[in-house]
Amino acid sequence: RTMTQSLVTLAEDNMAFFSGQGPGETARRLSGVFAGIREQALGLEPALGRLLSVAHLFDLDAETPANGYRSLVHTARCCLAHLLHKSRYVASNRRSIFFRTSHNLAELEAYLAALTQLRALAYYAQRLLAINRPGKLFFEGDEGITADFLREYVTLHKGCFYGRCL
Repeated sequence: RTMTQSLVTLAEDNMAFFSGQGPGETARRLSGVFAGIREQALGLEPALGRLLSVAHLFDLDAETPANGYRSLVHTARCCLAHLLHKSRYVASNRRSIFFRTSHNLAELEAYLAALTQLRALAYYAQRLLAINRPGKLFFEGDEGITADFLREYVTLHKGCFYGRCL
């Protein structure tokens, strides 16, 4: 939660800074990417908390606290941590003549795309938990739900997890 609050604060600061930099395309995109980071981070944090609160139910055993829900939470937190680091860097260096605007913008856009898809994955994970019987990892019964779920899942953009984010 502290990481998300710090990220939101930095995103708002950077968004305000770049909004005041005139009508240029790069400033508009930077302001927009920070607005997106803020929105996705705020939307993702509660979902991660809910997933982590039930993740222990799906661990292999008490000595092996690992499963897909934990992996999703960990991956999302790594993405948030990278965005926090990059947002701090931008806030500290945005006025420097050596600030590489296009490089930083590309990095932020790539990680925002990954964060957006991680938020969607967290949504699907929560749906999976709500649809399944308590403590059950897989669908049992209604084939229509399985088909609908897979049809929606296929629409997720997976390319954002490669390249810069890999």
